[in-house]
Amino acid sequence: MSEKKSTIVFATIKMPDGKEHEIPLPPKTFSSGREGFYAQISAFVYEDEVYGGQIQVWKKTPKTEK
Repeated sequence: MSEKKSTIVFATIKMPDGKEHEIPLPPKTFSSGREGFYAQISAFVYEDEVYGGQIQVWKKTPKTEK
């Protein structure tokens, strides 16, 4: 069994007005089995509007034939 790394990746969202929001992405194993990083963005405000979302980053692996 492989041990999970405790590495966290940070993604920066830069809005048109220049403000930046830094989002921590902890490690995740996706349902596909791929390893990567994921974060649910609860909320941030831009021009009096509330935004949320998700960030997913995964390791590219070669496709296997079935």
